Amino acid sequence: MSISDYVGRTVDVLAYTGGTAAGERRLSMALATAGDSGQICTGIQKLAQRFLIELLTEQGTMIYLPLRGCGFMREARLGMWRSPLDVMSAFSAALLDIKENLQLEEASTDPDDERFFDAELVAVTLDGSEASVTIRITSLAGTSRKFIAPLKITV
Repeated sequence: MSISDYVGRTVDVLAYTGGTAAGERRLSMALATAGDSGQICTGIQKLAQRFLIELLTEQGTMIYLPLRGCGFMREARLGMWRSPLDVMSAFSAALLDIKENLQLEEASTDPDDERFFDAELVAVTLDGSEASVTIRITSLAGTSRKFIAPLKITV
């Protein structure tokens, strides 16, 4: 994206770095990396980040926003993921809460590429103590972006 893509738009601090426009890459959680003082995002990347934050937030852990988040990470933390099917089931259940939370915070004046329409769990890999999920996010504009979220879990 260029600077002109940000004109007249709201931005968010980029919390998950390493994403690219094409291909698959593992994302890293970092507000700033060596050599820069942080980055900002907008558009579908901002939506993907909002989605990921909801997915990784356990519902009930935010004192003043007890309905934010979902049960996805709680199931991971409790060791309920024994197979990819378990992860898919947890994701499907979490998607209901995530969709409601994201759509409740959106305004009709927000750009369509930052408004949530749907998400799909494309692939799951369980490897020892790590899980990798590939998720496709679709915005109200119909644009989608696939991203891989690294999740360290105890299996």
